[in-house]
Amino acid sequence: MINNLGTRLFKSVTDKAGDLGEKFEEEFSRLSNNITAEVDAIVSEAISLSGFIKVTLVILCVLLVLGIIRLSAFGFRCLVFKAKDWLRANENRPPPQVILLMPIGNGKYRPTATIYADPQTKSIIDRIQRDSFELFNESDEPTPIVPRMKPPKLNELRAIS
Repeated sequence: MINNLGTRLFKSVTDKAGDLGEKFEEEFSRLSNNITAEVDAIVSEAISLSGFIKVTLVILCVLLVLGIIRLSAFGFRCLVFKAKDWLRANENRPPPQVILLMPIGNGKYRPTATIYADPQTKSIIDRIQRDSFELFNESDEPTPIVPRMKPPKLNELRAIS
Protein backbone atom coordinates (compact mmCIF):
# COMPACT_ATOMS: atom_id res chain seq x y z
CA MET A 1 0.00 0.00 0.00
CA ILE A 2 2.80 2.47 0.80
CA ASN A 3 4.38 1.40 -2.42
CA ASN A 4 1.17 2.04 -4.27
CA LEU A 5 0.79 5.45 -2.56
CA GLY A 6 4.33 6.49 -3.53
CA THR A 7 3.77 5.44 -7.12
CA ARG A 8 0.52 7.37 -7.35
CA LEU A 9 2.13 10.43 -5.75
CA PHE A 10 5.05 10.25 -8.14
CA LYS A 11 2.71 9.77 -11.08
CA SER A 12 0.60 12.74 -9.93
CA VAL A 13 3.67 14.97 -9.60
CA THR A 14 4.96 13.96 -13.04
CA ASP A 15 1.54 14.59 -14.59
CA LYS A 16 1.39 18.05 -13.01
CA ALA A 17 4.94 18.78 -14.17
CA GLY A 18 4.02 17.62 -17.67
CA ASP A 19 0.94 19.87 -17.67
CA LEU A 20 3.01 22.82 -16.46
CA GLY A 21 5.66 22.11 -19.11
CA GLU A 22 3.02 21.99 -21.85
CA LYS A 23 1.48 25.27 -20.62
CA PHE A 24 4.95 26.87 -20.48
CA GLU A 25 5.68 25.63 -23.99
CA GLU A 26 2.38 27.05 -25.28
CA GLU A 27 2.93 30.42 -23.57
CA PHE A 28 6.54 30.59 -24.71
CA SER A 29 5.60 29.79 -28.32
CA ARG A 30 2.79 32.38 -28.16
CA LEU A 31 5.24 34.96 -26.72
CA SER A 32 7.85 34.19 -29.37
CA ASN A 33 5.19 34.45 -32.09
CA ASN A 34 4.12 37.84 -30.70
CA ILE A 35 7.74 39.03 -30.58
CA THR A 36 8.45 37.88 -34.13
CA ALA A 37 5.22 39.54 -35.32
CA GLU A 38 6.25 42.84 -33.68
CA VAL A 39 9.77 42.61 -35.09
CA ASP A 40 8.39 41.81 -38.54
CA ALA A 41 6.11 44.86 -38.32
CA ILE A 42 9.00 47.10 -37.26
CA VAL A 43 11.29 45.75 -39.98
CA SER A 44 8.66 46.11 -42.69
CA GLU A 45 7.98 49.70 -41.53
CA ALA A 46 11.70 50.48 -41.53
CA ILE A 47 12.04 49.01 -45.01
CA SER A 48 9.12 51.10 -46.26
CA LEU A 49 10.62 54.22 -44.63
CA SER A 50 14.17 53.58 -45.80
CA GLY A 51 13.48 55.42 -49.06
CA PHE A 52 12.27 58.45 -47.12
CA ILE A 53 15.24 58.20 -44.78
CA LYS A 54 17.63 58.13 -47.73
CA VAL A 55 15.96 61.16 -49.31
CA THR A 56 16.06 63.01 -45.99
CA LEU A 57 19.73 62.19 -45.50
CA VAL A 58 20.56 63.37 -49.03
CA ILE A 59 18.70 66.65 -48.42
CA LEU A 60 20.50 67.15 -45.11
CA CYS A 61 23.87 66.46 -46.75
CA VAL A 62 23.14 68.98 -49.51
CA LEU A 63 22.11 71.59 -46.92
CA LEU A 64 25.26 70.88 -44.93
CA VAL A 65 27.46 71.31 -48.01
CA LEU A 66 25.66 74.56 -48.90
CA GLY A 67 26.16 75.82 -45.35
CA ILE A 68 29.86 74.96 -45.46
CA ILE A 69 30.24 76.74 -48.81
CA ARG A 70 28.40 79.81 -47.51
CA LEU A 71 30.45 80.03 -44.32
CA SER A 72 33.68 79.46 -46.26
CA ALA A 73 32.75 82.26 -48.67
CA PHE A 74 31.97 84.54 -45.73
CA GLY A 75 35.32 83.71 -44.12
CA PHE A 76 37.12 84.31 -47.40
CA ARG A 77 35.37 87.68 -47.81
CA CYS A 78 36.40 88.63 -44.28
CA LEU A 79 40.00 87.69 -45.02
CA VAL A 80 40.00 89.69 -48.26
CA PHE A 81 38.46 92.69 -46.48
CA LYS A 82 41.06 92.51 -43.70
CA ALA A 83 43.87 92.18 -46.27
CA LYS A 84 42.60 95.23 -48.19
CA ASP A 85 42.22 97.16 -44.95
CA TRP A 86 45.76 96.21 -43.93
CA LEU A 87 47.16 97.21 -47.33
CA ARG A 88 45.30 100.54 -47.24
CA ALA A 89 46.58 101.16 -43.72
CA ASN A 90 50.15 100.57 -44.90
CA GLU A 91 49.67 102.82 -47.94
CA ASN A 92 48.13 105.69 -45.97
CA ARG A 93 50.62 105.55 -43.14
CA PRO A 94 52.48 108.83 -42.72
CA PRO A 95 56.23 108.66 -43.13
CA PRO A 96 58.02 108.03 -39.86
CA GLN A 97 59.39 111.11 -38.16
CA VAL A 98 63.05 110.72 -37.48
CA ILE A 99 64.95 113.17 -35.36
CA LEU A 100 68.55 113.49 -36.41
CA LEU A 101 70.90 115.13 -33.96
CA MET A 102 73.67 116.40 -36.19
CA PRO A 103 76.63 118.19 -34.63
CA ILE A 104 77.91 121.33 -36.29
CA GLY A 105 81.43 122.73 -36.35
CA ASN A 106 81.45 124.40 -32.90
CA GLY A 107 80.61 121.12 -31.09
CA LYS A 108 76.97 121.85 -30.59
CA TYR A 109 73.98 120.40 -32.28
CA ARG A 110 71.99 122.21 -34.90
CA PRO A 111 68.89 123.83 -33.36
CA THR A 112 65.56 122.18 -33.90
CA ALA A 113 63.96 122.78 -37.26
CA THR A 114 60.86 124.93 -37.41
CA ILE A 115 58.68 122.14 -38.81
CA TYR A 116 57.46 121.51 -35.28
CA ALA A 117 55.00 124.30 -34.56
CA ASP A 118 54.03 122.82 -31.22
CA PRO A 119 56.18 124.48 -28.52
CA GLN A 120 55.98 121.44 -26.25
CA THR A 121 57.39 119.14 -28.95
CA LYS A 122 60.10 121.70 -29.76
CA SER A 123 61.11 121.96 -26.09
CA ILE A 124 61.27 118.17 -25.75
CA ILE A 125 63.48 117.90 -28.83
CA ASP A 126 65.76 120.69 -27.54
CA ARG A 127 66.04 118.92 -24.18
CA ILE A 128 66.94 115.64 -25.93
CA GLN A 129 69.61 117.47 -27.92
CA ARG A 130 71.08 119.09 -24.78
CA ASP A 131 71.06 115.81 -22.86
CA SER A 132 72.73 113.93 -25.69
CA PHE A 133 75.36 116.65 -26.09
CA GLU A 134 76.10 116.57 -22.36
CA LEU A 135 76.25 112.79 -22.44
CA PHE A 136 78.80 112.62 -25.23
CA ASN A 137 80.80 115.84 -24.60
CA GLU A 138 80.74 115.97 -20.78
CA SER A 139 80.26 119.71 -20.66
CA ASP A 140 80.29 121.61 -17.37
CA GLU A 141 77.83 124.27 -18.54
CA PRO A 142 74.74 124.53 -16.38
CA THR A 143 71.64 123.68 -18.31
CA PRO A 144 69.11 126.48 -18.50
CA ILE A 145 65.90 125.67 -16.71
CA VAL A 146 62.90 126.31 -18.88
CA PRO A 147 59.96 127.62 -16.88
CA ARG A 148 57.03 125.31 -17.03
CA MET A 149 54.04 126.77 -18.76
CA LYS A 150 50.91 126.28 -16.72
CA PRO A 151 47.52 126.35 -18.37
CA PRO A 152 45.47 129.47 -17.69
CA LYS A 153 43.06 129.34 -14.80
CA LEU A 154 39.35 129.28 -15.38
CA ASN A 155 38.91 132.78 -13.91
CA GLU A 156 41.49 134.18 -16.33
CA LEU A 157 39.68 132.60 -19.29
CA ARG A 158 36.41 134.25 -18.23
CA ALA A 159 38.15 137.60 -17.87
CA ILE A 160 39.64 137.28 -21.38
CA SER A 161 36.34 136.53 -23.08
